[in-house]
Amino acid sequence: MINLFNVILTKNFEIYIIELSKFKKFANNTELTNWVKFIMNPEVIEMSEINNNETLKKANTVLQNISNDEREQELAFKRELYIMDQKAIEAAGFDKGLEQGKKEEKIKIAKKLLEQNIDIDIIIEATGLTKKEIENLEK
Repeated sequence: MINLFNVILTKNFEIYIIELSKFKKFANNTELTNWVKFIMNPEVIEMSEINNNETLKKANTVLQNISNDEREQELAFKRELYIMDQKAIEAAGFDKGLEQGKKEEKIKIAKKLLEQNIDIDIIIEATGLTKKEIENLEK
């Protein structure tokens, strides 16, 4: 059987490392399973399950308080915007553009060093370009 839960025990508490990709396949009706369901999607847990478990009841109360707090809603909204912005930047190729710009700067530096007759090994070390890339600049 695949190990779904890894347990780390200490004197005062337990830490569970849960492979969420395996969770649905091996979920059972334990308290830990209810916690994972609550964390993943609180609406999935039945109110009867929440009312029968004091810690889930407290967690649900905290969740409701946070959900009603305008500042927390604003922070959650800003987190979502940030995530969407990062994905849009990646989709637009911004990171690739930065890498290309860095490469062009290295080439520019290598050309200047070649003009000053600096040894090719020193240029390789200084720029991170390959020997072949630098030799192509000499042509």
